[in-house]
Amino acid sequence: MKKKLLLVLLITILLSGSVFARENKHESGNMLLGINLGTSLTPNFFNSAKAFTGSDGLPVGTYALALDFGLTFDYYLSSWLSLNTGAIMHTGAYIFWDTLHLGYTGKDILNFTKWPICVTIPIMAHVNLLQFIYLGAGVNLNFPVSSWGFIDAAPGFDPKGKFFIGIPIDLGFDFVKPGKGGSRFFFRVTPEFHPNGTPLLVGFIWQLYNFKLK
Repeated sequence: MKKKLLLVLLITILLSGSVFARENKHESGNMLLGINLGTSLTPNFFNSAKAFTGSDGLPVGTYALALDFGLTFDYYLSSWLSLNTGAIMHTGAYIFWDTLHLGYTGKDILNFTKWPICVTIPIMAHVNLLQFIYLGAGVNLNFPVSSWGFIDAAPGFDPKGKFFIGIPIDLGFDFVKPGKGGSRFFFRVTPEFHPNGTPLLVGFIWQLYNFKLK
């Protein structure tokens, strides 16, 4: 029994050594420029369909569906720690529905819905664990610059909303190759703090490709 345990321990040590002996994907001073595509929603978003069927109205809650597209820049402080920023176009639909609006359906809900087009500046930090596991957190600064023009909003209602922040938390995989570029795919949970409420969006980010600048 002891010999078997020693053998298992030896194999584990050898395998661990081979993992950590791999060439690092990243080195201190590396810079990457990534193309990002993402989507996210609140888990209750599909309930909003009730509001347009005329059946039961819309249950109280905060609903959101968002899309993101843009560029990010990564600077590696070490082989495992990077700082990230960029410029992202963030857009979507946000419904902030409270007890004052119960019973409203259909078009009325559009007048309580934000449809922003934002310029988003992320400020984040990420770590690479065992080279390929990619996780991090930070803050998104969202500056609404416009809104979708096909919405006929009520007089005095601003469908683009005001400045808000988000706190994205990422967990996923880094497929960038050592000394080269590559893609990443990670899941993201983002509480967003709006004047009207705090939706919790769940989704993913696909970095289509990260170009190695240095």
